[in-house]
Amino acid sequence: MPSNTDVAAIISRNNKRLCGELAVGNAAGVADFYATGAQLMPPNVDFIETDALASWWQGAIDMGVKDGSLTSISVEVHGDTAIEVGRYKLFGDDRVELDDGKYLVVWRKEDGDWKLYLDIFNTSQPAE
Repeated sequence: MPSNTDVAAIISRNNKRLCGELAVGNAAGVADFYATGAQLMPPNVDFIETDALASWWQGAIDMGVKDGSLTSISVEVHGDTAIEVGRYKLFGDDRVELDDGKYLVVWRKEDGDWKLYLDIFNTSQPAE
């Protein structure tokens, strides 16, 4: 069974690769990091199911999201499931910060790799 440290390193790598897909505007590439049956739970909208993930990410890209960073605070492994808590930043043109906040992801091991299964995030910016 892999250790928390081993899985945390894999998740960190996958987070960097996911952000790399975002940085080149590849919404389908971002969606590929999600497991079968995954759900994204962004603020102010209902659940985004697996088949709508690429479309949702394309909408974010179209609204000006050009890059992101994901920083794990903790990763806890339970067999083929891992729970990650972290912080995110989203950037626009010239790496101008658009948003920062926190997230919780339940990862699932699928086809030999760790994929996002339940993904929820919310801003740390004060309400207007």
